[in-house]
Amino acid sequence: MSTELVVLRNYDNQLMNRRELQVIFRNVSGNIKKKEAIETISKANKLDSKTIVPIEIKCNKGSTDVSGFFHIYKSEESAKEILPKYRSMRILEKAERKKIFDEAKAQKLKEKQQTSEKGKPKK
Repeated sequence: MSTELVVLRNYDNQLMNRRELQVIFRNVSGNIKKKEAIETISKANKLDSKTIVPIEIKCNKGSTDVSGFFHIYKSEESAKEILPKYRSMRILEKAERKKIFDEAKAQKLKEKQQTSEKGKPKK
């Protein structure tokens, strides 16, 4: 599916070391996903899709156009430094996200069990 992309604003934010891109996707209301939007922007600008982070994708009432706001970082590492963790988690698939959450819960439970065992008096 070919998506028509119209760039409204392309701002180079020197302070945050990123580009901020405001775009409109024509005639795709309800049919575009975050991954597809990222791929469309990466193909149009010849960029790595891992450096593009969607901030806002919304559709207006009565319109078939979707507006989007994206941050484009110089590298994946700089994006991880600046962005909160939940922003990078939103890009992942549900199965990957659930796996990461489950691993984090297991790690916390393990740490909690170790700290409770240290606090018990020896017999």
